[in-house]
Amino acid sequence: MPTLVFLTLLPLAVIAGQLAFGATGIVGYSLYKIALLVPPLVYCRRHGLSVRRDVLKLHNWRKGLKRSACLGLLAIALFWGAYFTIGDRLLDKEAIAHKIGERFGVTAATVLMVAPFTIVLNSFLEEFFYRGFAFGQLLRRNAAVAYLLPATVFTVQHLSFTSDWAGLGVIALGVVALFVFALVLQAVYAATDTLVAPWLIHVSGDVAMMGIAVELLL
Repeated sequence: MPTLVFLTLLPLAVIAGQLAFGATGIVGYSLYKIALLVPPLVYCRRHGLSVRRDVLKLHNWRKGLKRSACLGLLAIALFWGAYFTIGDRLLDKEAIAHKIGERFGVTAATVLMVAPFTIVLNSFLEEFFYRGFAFGQLLRRNAAVAYLLPATVFTVQHLSFTSDWAGLGVIALGVVALFVFALVLQAVYAATDTLVAPWLIHVSGDVAMMGIAVELLL
């Protein structure tokens, strides 16, 4: 289990290095994603695990589709509902739009091109790492660690590059929302025994987030 814990924490170490050296733009921001893909693939190969059978579990892809669709729509409603009802009072939208361009290299001219990749590919990569690999493998060894550690790392990862975008109250709300979102995805993965179900929910969440990004930038 120590190796799994180390690999689960590895993306945060890479992100810390990126922040320390000021990595910006799409390429610089995306460097940590290597830690989401390569180490798990090496681990699976060394331990005789099939990515398709033991991580993605695509043979169960039909399980939980209706539930996932409903949870995905709920995620969109909650994210958009919060943003469009209290966003103007809690957020400096002009400043956030500037930081999106400065830190991630995403502007009004590129956001519609970046959005599909973020929604489909990035969500799948994160689900592969956090739910299929980290949660799935840790769950075989220690349920408490499996539920708490990947969800915590998932939350910290998503706030690492944006923690200076808003006040402490908004950041605290973001921590709670992301952690609960991660726990729901883990529970869905455990209940359906396939990565497809949580991935569909994650796609919906990213649709909401990219919709907000488009509204901020355009």
